[in-house]
Parts: sequence; C-alpha cells; structure tokens
Amino acid sequence: MDTAKKLEIKSLAVPLTIIGDEYMIGFDKPENSGEKIKQMIANLDGESSKAVQKEEKVKIPLFGEVGVKSLSLPVLSVVLGTLDGFNPCSMWALLVLLTIVIATGSRKKVWLVGGVFILTSAVSYFLFMAAWLNAFIFIGYFSFVQFAIGLVAIIAGAVSIREFYKFKPNVCEVSTPEQKKKLSERIKRVLRSASLPMMLLGVVAIAFSVNLIELLCSLGIPVIFTKTLTMYHLASWKYYGYIGLYDFFYMLDDIIVVAIAGFSMKFFLFNSGYSRWSRLVAGILMLVLGAIFLLKPELLMFGS
Repeated sequence: MDTAKKLEIKSLAVPLTIIGDEYMIGFDKPENSGEKIKQMIANLDGESSKAVQKEEKVKIPLFGEVGVKSLSLPVLSVVLGTLDGFNPCSMWALLVLLTIVIATGSRKKVWLVGGVFILTSAVSYFLFMAAWLNAFIFIGYFSFVQFAIGLVAIIAGAVSIREFYKFKPNVCEVSTPEQKKKLSERIKRVLRSASLPMMLLGVVAIAFSVNLIELLCSLGIPVIFTKTLTMYHLASWKYYGYIGLYDFFYMLDDIIVVAIAGFSMKFFLFNSGYSRWSRLVAGILMLVLGAIFLLKPELLMFGS
C-alpha cells in the first residue's frame, strides 16, 4: 500500500507488477505484457536486450515505413489532436457566432464571445476525454476491450477515408439541416440578449452542446488515443497532461479563426482542402492503429 501510494496507483488490481518506479496492472499475453515487463527491467538496469533495442516498423500508405518507437506520446497527442480538430461540426457553430458578432462592429464582443466559446469547448472536450480515460482504466484490463477498440479504430478509419472521397465542404454528417437551423436560430437569440452575463451563459451552453455533436463526428480518434494512454500506466498528472496537449491542438484551428476575427474584424474560413485531406490522413492512421491494437499492441508501447 505504501508503494502504491508512492507511485500514485489509483486502481489497485491483480496481478500488479512493480519494477523500480514503473508498474503494470494485469497480464494478457507474453508477447504483450511480457514484453512490457522486459522493457521495465531494461529501464531499471539501464540495459536493453536485442529484442528491446530492435526498431519495429510499420508501413503507412503515402508515408512509407515509419519506426514506431521513433514516435512518442507527445507526437501522437499533437498529430491526433490536430487531425481531430479539422472537423466541420464545431467550426460551423463558431463561424455563425463570429459572423453575427462581427456585424455588430464590436471588437470587444468578438474577443469575448470567441474566447468563451473556445474556453468552453476546450474544457468540455477535455472532460469528455478524461471520462473515456477513466472508463478504460476501470475496464481496460480485459483483453476483449482492446479487441473492441481495435475494431472501432478500423471502422472509424474506413468511415474517415469514405468521407474523403464523398467530401462536402463545411458539412457535419451528424447534424441534420433541421438541427442546424434550430441551432442557428438559438445562436441569434443568445447574441441578441440584452444582458451580457446571460449572453455569455448562452454561448457556454451552445459550445457544450456542439462539442457533444463533435464527439460523435470523430469518436474513433479520441477513443483510440485515450485507450493508448492507459497502456502506459502513467501518473495521473501525465495522463491529463497528454490529454491537455491533445486538446490544445484540437482547438488550434478555432483559436486561429477567432484571433484573425479579433484583430481584423473579418470573417475567415480555412480552405476546405485542409479538412478533406485531414480525413484521409486520420483514416489511414486509424486503420494502422486499429490493426496494431488487434495484431500486435506492444508496438504502441513506444517511449513516453
């Protein structure tokens, strides 16, 4: 118990393997968990066997062979967060907000409304991903969960590639035209509010509801990312640090749009080509990660 407290092990279960300052909960297969234990021993001794030193590679279409261990959790956080961010669902609502606010001619209101929308979106998406993370920590010791996540990733990757070929600029596949019309009318009512606090509360509610839709638009990416994090049994602050890094790059396109609107008082829209090609790259990456989860999950245990 003293060791568990020192290592910040929140969910105690058996088997629990502790080597130095690293630990692993559960054991599925020698080629998965066994390799992780070898890596933990190598880290403790400062030595690596040939098996540990060997650079595993995967072949990714358009990119060729990529050394998996040359990747890292920070890189994965940045790449997946950025790809997840180029999604029309949340951007559409932000652009409607900015279009109406810019027409008022108030630069202060543009910064205020845009900033509240971004802050609420970032916090709500962070909380959604934290919920996924804790769910996987709680149930993630079962091998069928890993198999299911692999299938989800492959299906999400196939859907993303399909969207690349059937791409419609600035169209969210989850929202119906009727829902978008209702949301647009709701945005107008909120921005016409005479009370500034009530207007900002309305923007918070809109941002939160839009991010629920956004989660449905790209469910595969945050799910595969949070499940990958749980494979490392990190300290709690590291888990949330990586989610925070993902979240920042997820919001980066919205931040750029609001910054341009705030400084120039002009409407700005990313070229739809960015969104389209990001779906192809995300789809390929999801297929690769899904296949790794199903066939050789230990490849995902690159340096953290």
